[in-house]
Amino acid sequence: MLNYNDKEITSIITSDLEIAESRTRITVKSDATIEAMKDSELWAANNSAQTNTLLDFTTLLADKIHQSLADVNGLGTSNFFKQLWLKPVVPDADHTTIVFFQATPDGNKELFTIVDPLRTDGRLVASNLPTLIQITAKSDDALGYSDDEVTALIAMVKELYAAGYAFRTVDETVLQPVDGLTFATKFDTSRPLLASATVQEAGNIRLAATINGTAAGYHVYDEEHHDWMDLGTDTREGDQFVWESTSIPEDLVGQKLTLAVSVQSVDNVPAMDELFVIASSNAILMKESVNPGEYSLSLPNHKDLTVRVNPMSGTVTLGYPEPTTQIIELDNQYPFLGEWLKSVLPKKPAFN
Repeated sequence: MLNYNDKEITSIITSDLEIAESRTRITVKSDATIEAMKDSELWAANNSAQTNTLLDFTTLLADKIHQSLADVNGLGTSNFFKQLWLKPVVPDADHTTIVFFQATPDGNKELFTIVDPLRTDGRLVASNLPTLIQITAKSDDALGYSDDEVTALIAMVKELYAAGYAFRTVDETVLQPVDGLTFATKFDTSRPLLASATVQEAGNIRLAATINGTAAGYHVYDEEHHDWMDLGTDTREGDQFVWESTSIPEDLVGQKLTLAVSVQSVDNVPAMDELFVIASSNAILMKESVNPGEYSLSLPNHKDLTVRVNPMSGTVTLGYPEPTTQIIELDNQYPFLGEWLKSVLPKKPAFN
């Protein structure tokens, strides 16, 4: 149970706070209270009491979130908000969740969950939120939400993002910002870069291939396609991928050894080829910037959508000058975005 004589708790309850401030202050107070219990001989081993205390603080945070959302312009007065309710769940003394529901005549629709809302790594997990498949469907009722409900969902998620809560995977929902959106991508490594040399004598040999990007793997073949890579070691020297060996056997003398390096490069990303085709078919100009692996798409709203390929991490990252604009909002203006994302996500073998 909360101590309503505690000045900080009373201040939190009676103050009109942004979600971010509520999260910070309640987390600090909750941590201090639980730590005090763990240091107490009486309460240290009482997991039930600690779990109950955590539930009290989680409930307080849920109430403050609901209070703050009620003040959001266009959300608090909506019919959707009248159907919204939050359920704090505390399975144990270490973890908590806040589940968001929409009450309907048919029951309660689970929308999404804040997992570990009282921890710095708290995150959002979608249950029934608009997805890429839905927004790119031909059916008018594919979303399962009215336009007003979608507007309310967009506003609500934006408030939670402002408080530091975010979805972690791109395929969960389109209610997440375009700016900073990052996902894994595949590189076409079917054509390795080659460097060859004829073995002149047993012992030492050095092979070097010039690469632009990150080496995803390599092999060292003889003329009969036997792989000798285990006889040597590899290093990176600037733009050179080098394989050296000091133990070349006598029976390889006179044979040609070929170093074949598979490269992750900004120049061999199928997802970028797909984007170029889709953007062009929608009269959107896509051009490469001065930075290797970065592309810019000039939108009719006079804003640029940027796409950056990172060969080191094997990812694509989007950039947009309005940091809160969500995928669903930009797709409503320019459907090519959803069309492209749908074609390369999620788990499309040709692209990631």
